[in-house]
Amino acid sequence: MDIQQFLLDLRAHGLANTIPNISDENARFLKDMIHIGGVKNLLEIGTANGYSTIHLCMALRENGGKMTSIDYSLPSYNEAVENIKQTGMDDIATLIFGNALIELPKLPKESFDMIFIDGQKKRTIDFFELSYPLLKSGGFFIIDDVIKFSEKMSSFYEFLAEKKIAHSILQIDADDGVMLIVKR
Repeated sequence: MDIQQFLLDLRAHGLANTIPNISDENARFLKDMIHIGGVKNLLEIGTANGYSTIHLCMALRENGGKMTSIDYSLPSYNEAVENIKQTGMDDIATLIFGNALIELPKLPKESFDMIFIDGQKKRTIDFFELSYPLLKSGGFFIIDDVIKFSEKMSSFYEFLAEKKIAHSILQIDADDGVMLIVKR
């Protein structure tokens, strides 16, 4: 299988069907962070159709890593399962169908090197608080869409200021960026 062509087709399908996939620039950034951080175990909150999951798995495979991804939409989950199977990434990707607010507490503590939060923006604070115990010390969060949807995440920004949690916002593409938080 030509995985690059598959991803191009999946991206086009996402754009045509308003599926909230990450940008190509963001995919490159996330893969670079996986390599730089030596990430072996990654958690993704918000699978959509599996576009980002496949990109992340490509980098994780090079590191000998694995990933877990959670999504609440059954149609998205089913599409992601099929897409990940077609790319042969199903041996390193575990997909969980369910509400992340319920599923996160079931995961083992301090088991992830990186957590990518790309779920419902108004729930970012909840995703962050529930997944914080799951991240190893020295691991990092990457939170997507923090510029474009900052108004939907205002309570999260207030939480970070109140708790004095250091974070960096990086503009990755023309209209958006990510937040990076390292667990110290």
